[in-house]
Amino acid sequence: MKNLNLLKALIEPKLPGIFIPILLGILLWVFPSIFSKSYDLWPTNNTLFVDWIDSQLEIKPSMSLAIGLLYTIFIGFLLVQLNKVHSFIRIRSLLLFFFYILIIGTNPNLHSFSFSQISNLFMLMALWQLFSIYDKREDVKTPFNITFYLAIGSFFSIELLLFTPLFFIGIQRLKGLTSKTFIAGFIGLITPFILFISIAYITNKNIDNYLDLFLNQFSFNVNFNLDYISVAYLIVLCLIGFIALLNILNDPFSDKIKVGRMLGFISYGFFFFLLLFFVKADNFPIAFSLGTFYSTILYTHYFSLRNTLFTKILFFFQLLVCLLFYLSTVFSYTPQF
Repeated sequence: MKNLNLLKALIEPKLPGIFIPILLGILLWVFPSIFSKSYDLWPTNNTLFVDWIDSQLEIKPSMSLAIGLLYTIFIGFLLVQLNKVHSFIRIRSLLLFFFYILIIGTNPNLHSFSFSQISNLFMLMALWQLFSIYDKREDVKTPFNITFYLAIGSFFSIELLLFTPLFFIGIQRLKGLTSKTFIAGFIGLITPFILFISIAYITNKNIDNYLDLFLNQFSFNVNFNLDYISVAYLIVLCLIGFIALLNILNDPFSDKIKVGRMLGFISYGFFFFLLLFFVKADNFPIAFSLGTFYSTILYTHYFSLRNTLFTKILFFFQLLVCLLFYLSTVFSYTPQF
C-alpha cells in the first residue's frame, strides 16, 4: 500500500494518466452493448428547444452512444484545462478527467447523448468566466457573460437557470457584488429571453403558449423512488464529497486567497447540487450531471493533495462502489426511479 501506482499515474499529467480514463470510458460505454440487451433510461424532461431539435434530427442509438462518449471525454478535457488556467488545485491533476468519466461512465443512464446535456458545456463556460473575474478591475462584461451563458444553457436544460443565485454568490465571493455587476448580470440573464420573445413575435408565434409551457418547466418534485443500490451509491458519493469538503475547511490557509475563494464557491456549489437533487427529482439525470462538476472538483482536490493511507483506501473504495453500481444497473435492466 506504500505506493499505489494507479492513483499516482492519474494525478501526474503524463501519458499513462491520459490513456487510463479514455480506456475506462470506452470499456464503460461498450460493455452494456455486449452483455445486456437493453436497460431503461431514467426519465428526462426535455425543454421546448430540445424537443424541437429532436423532432428535426434523428440520431441512431449506436451513434448517440458514440457521441455521448466523445462528448464526455471532451467535457473532462475542458475541466483539466479549467484547472490549468485558473489553478484551483495546486497541481495539474488528471484526476479531474478520471473522476468525470468515472461518475458519468458508471451511470449507463447517461451514456446516450441528449441535447439537454449541452447545458453542461454552458455551465463550464460560466465557471470559466467566474474564475477569471478575480483578476479583473471594475469588470461588468464578465458578470454579463456568466449569466448570459446560464440563460442560453437553460434553453437546453431549465435546471441551469436555477444556478443563477449560486453564481451571483460566486461573483460576490470572488470580486464583490456591486450595483454595476448586479445590473450587468441581470441584463445578461434576460437578454436571451428578450431575443427569443422578439423572434417569436416577429414570426407571429403564440407567445402566451410558449410562456405557459416555459413556466410549467419550473416544476419541483421531492417524491422519487430509488432502489437500495442507487441510494447506497449516492450516499457514498455524498459522504466522500463531505470528507473532501471538511479537508478544505480544516486547512483554509493552505491555498492562496484566490484559490480559497474559488474552492469556497465549489463548496457552495456542492450543497446547491444536493438541494437541486431533492427539488428536481423529476429530472434526476440532468441535475446529477450538472452537479458532477462540483463533486468532481472536490474529489480531485482531496485525492490529489492528500497522500495518506486512508486517502488511498478511500479512493479505491469509491472506485469499487461506482463499478458495483454500474454492474447492477447494466444487469438489472430496469433501474427504478
